[in-house]
Amino acid sequence: MQAINSLFTNLLNIGLGVAITVAAFFIMWGAFLYMSAAGSPHQMEKGKSAMVNAIAGLAIVLSARVIASMIQSALGAGG
Repeated sequence: MQAINSLFTNLLNIGLGVAITVAAFFIMWGAFLYMSAAGSPHQMEKGKSAMVNAIAGLAIVLSARVIASMIQSALGAGG
């Protein structure tokens, strides 16, 4: 059981690291689109949308991590 718990925790930590990296990239990409829009409302909206979606995705991943930690604690597996 301890090996499974350790594997699960490691996978969650790796997934969180990947999600943070991807979210940071999309926030930077959205900011680039927004700043290079040169007044184009469509391009500005694409940039804002990319940034909002990246933040929303990161919030979902973080909440999933919290929920998984709560489940591990409830099962007595540590966390």
